[in-house]
Amino acid sequence: MNLLERYLWKNVLLSILVTWLSLSLLFALFDFLAELGDTKVGTRYGAFQALLYVSYSLPRTLYENFPYAALIGSLMGLGNLAANSEITAMRAAGYSILQIVLTTLKLGLVLSLFVFALGEWGVPRSEVYAESFKLRMLQQELAVSEEGVWLKNGKQLIHIDKVWSQTKVDGLAMYEVDEQAGGISRILKATTAEKRGNNWQLKQVTDKRLTKTGVDLAQYEQLNLPNVLPANILSLATVTPEQLAARELAQFIQHQRDNALNTDRFELEYWKHFTTPLSTLVMLVLAAPLVFGFQRNAGAGQRIFIGILIGISYLLLDRIIGRTGLVYGLPPLLSALLPMLLFSSVGLLMLARVR
Repeated sequence: MNLLERYLWKNVLLSILVTWLSLSLLFALFDFLAELGDTKVGTRYGAFQALLYVSYSLPRTLYENFPYAALIGSLMGLGNLAANSEITAMRAAGYSILQIVLTTLKLGLVLSLFVFALGEWGVPRSEVYAESFKLRMLQQELAVSEEGVWLKNGKQLIHIDKVWSQTKVDGLAMYEVDEQAGGISRILKATTAEKRGNNWQLKQVTDKRLTKTGVDLAQYEQLNLPNVLPANILSLATVTPEQLAARELAQFIQHQRDNALNTDRFELEYWKHFTTPLSTLVMLVLAAPLVFGFQRNAGAGQRIFIGILIGISYLLLDRIIGRTGLVYGLPPLLSALLPMLLFSSVGLLMLARVR
């Protein structure tokens, strides 16, 4: 990396980071104001706890805002260089517009990898912790962690590895408490549990009954039991596509296919794990012609305004195509890629007209 490339990276990266932090804090403020509506009298969930919840959810906010921060930040960074005639000096020294764009795209690629890692490992963990914290403060009989879900149902303590829906869980373990004896009287474990009608169908079951004389062990390939899990509490822990990493989504999609169930919503979220970071590169492509051509003499306020307009347009188009695709049966990969392809095509056409 030569001196000019390092200088470009430093200016653009600084502008992107400042914009990213500013945007994320602004959206976090909106989230906090919305979260105040969930505070309840008689629970431990007050304004301070709502602030903590929003703080724990900040990785999600950072992840979702990064492409738009990259657009506005690159407009500001490159725009400042253009306003100070530094871009003109670079071009006079033989550094072409194409080289400047490729340099910013290299930076964008590095940042995309970082954002992908944030979305794959940071966001799911922080979302689980934030939801678990909120449920504890609301005094729900439920606790969510990376190790699974704990809930209380009468005299039973129940642990679940993964809650796929209100009718399907994996890794079920039920501990029945005998208050008179002062200990656990029964341990029932099953690899999967699925609701069929009014009963729950448990598979690969191990049932241990602890008595004063010893342990009675029974094993079943399949066991039907009523009222195993409370649906009203279980709904709070149901997994959503946004809370899963790409590898977990791939496993769930395969599970849905094996059971002949629709996977479009989960496939769309799976592909967005890749298109969201890559959309950073699209935003950088869009920023270049705005700085070098159409908005060459624009001030900082105009650049921010045009960046916000483009960001909102991309966000709306992405949501419209995603939801329309789910309704009309478009392939999820196409729904995820189409906004990025359309905006990158527009950016490249605009860039081709810059001289």
